[in-house]
Amino acid sequence: MISLIRSEFRKVFSTKLLFILIISAAAFALLQVFLLIFVTPPGLEEANQLMNPQYVKTITASAGSASIFLLILGIVAMSGEYRIQTITSTFLVTPVRWKVIVAKMATFAILAFFIAILLWLIVSITAMLLLTTQDSAPFEWSGALEILGGTVLGLVLYGILGVAIGSLITSQVAAIIIALIWFLIVESLLSVFFDTFANWLPGGALNAILQTNGNPEAIDADLLSVPVGALVLIGYAAVFAIAAAFFTTKRDIT
Repeated sequence: MISLIRSEFRKVFSTKLLFILIISAAAFALLQVFLLIFVTPPGLEEANQLMNPQYVKTITASAGSASIFLLILGIVAMSGEYRIQTITSTFLVTPVRWKVIVAKMATFAILAFFIAILLWLIVSITAMLLLTTQDSAPFEWSGALEILGGTVLGLVLYGILGVAIGSLITSQVAAIIIALIWFLIVESLLSVFFDTFANWLPGGALNAILQTNGNPEAIDADLLSVPVGALVLIGYAAVFAIAAAFFTTKRDIT
């Protein structure tokens, strides 16, 4: 298994995609930080939002919003093997197919762990520096540390979900489109019309462990508790991972 994980790391670092997505994820997270600090949502007074300690704390949750990039990275890495047909030689070398899936998931879980810490540091330091230029509640590192655990867990599980989706939907384009439509559009619409139900979806569980729903006008909205949100998201990742391993074992590979 260790040799398989090493092989997967070599594959990941042999392309520029990882670095492109890390830069994109950091840029996306920093954009959210700038918007949360400098752009006043309609109906809110700037002083009201920035003087709210909970609001200031959840600015650091912007790092967790980059989880969609880990999802895409996992999808591309897994489905890409089917696209360029390297999966055939991989399974010839390692006939026990589920080990390949587990190794790839472990690889992306490790990558996501370190990427999450990096993004959290970038976002936290940026937020701390920018808030010193504003009339706001003080930036508390203790509050930021509360978000760190959710950020790490969210990115790790979304990376695993990405690998699983890429294994279940082997068409790279289809897998990316379906995932983006579901996570960015369908779940967003469901959260508007069926917010209680949406809390139990992957995005809702992610919001729970990040302690924010991403809406500056409703930072006190009802969410699942952090432990429940973590269990729900772990459950989704586990179900998709098991399904990916099972169907990969049964699938004909040419």
